[in-house]
Amino acid sequence: MNVPLAPRALVGLALVLTVSTPPAQQPGQTPPDTNAITPATIDLGRAIFHGKGTCFMCHGPQLEGTQIAPTLKAHAWRDAKNGQFDEIFRVVTHGVPSTVMVAFPGGISRAEAFSVTSYVWSVNNRKVKP
Repeated sequence: MNVPLAPRALVGLALVLTVSTPPAQQPGQTPPDTNAITPATIDLGRAIFHGKGTCFMCHGPQLEGTQIAPTLKAHAWRDAKNGQFDEIFRVVTHGVPSTVMVAFPGGISRAEAFSVTSYVWSVNNRKVKP
């Protein structure tokens, strides 16, 4: 059976993205190893947060929050339960219904969402500068 090149390329791209994208925690799985978060991942997450992801526009340049969205510094987390890594990732990739928080803000990829999550989590748990 001859399959046109474009559909084959899309299938190949889907396989590459599936294999190369950092895994999110699924119910019943072990949380990601946050010890494996590198300074490079944090720096990339910071750049995406302040750039392509447009996160800073609602959460503030220092993650301090605004009238539009809450702080992302340590606080009583409403949507990302206890500020856990997997919960922050869930919010970034699924959004928050009935709010301006959309899934994959700014059109970021799943891998970029992982980097943004690493950055936000590290600000709160490793005292990384915002």
